[in-house]
Amino acid sequence: MEKEWFCERIREQQTSMYRYALGVLRNSADAEDAVGEAILRAYEKKEQLRDSLRFKSWVMSILANVTKTMLTKRGKVEFLGDMSPYEGSTKGEKRELWEFVMGLPQEFRDVVILYYYDGFLIKEIAQILKVSEGTVKSRLNRAKKKLRMAWEEFR
Repeated sequence: MEKEWFCERIREQQTSMYRYALGVLRNSADAEDAVGEAILRAYEKKEQLRDSLRFKSWVMSILANVTKTMLTKRGKVEFLGDMSPYEGSTKGEKRELWEFVMGLPQEFRDVVILYYYDGFLIKEIAQILKVSEGTVKSRLNRAKKKLRMAWEEFR
């Protein structure tokens, strides 16, 4: 894998990586650290990537491991960062929906961000989070129910 190719793929994924890390860690400085650490680990292990088409899920899997380790080491972190550049849109209903997503328990928030905001397939999310596809489907379903209830209360 050439350095230029790797750097270009990382540039394409930076927003998704930061959005996911911030969604997990809820702190902009920690999210930046996690993304940097994941990029460094991915570069060090770039020869292990056998299928270049799987780069996105491979690097997100590394990032998921980094964020889990950080959560374990640092405990719960309060949200301090401004997510607006990474949410897709800060206007109206989309902003409220993002706030509801951020209020979900971690296991639901992970799958919602990866599925709806970053466009990963259920199979890819299962690989990234190291859970079964059934678990991903269940978490998505439960998250949608929680979001629907919160949305109805809001309206």
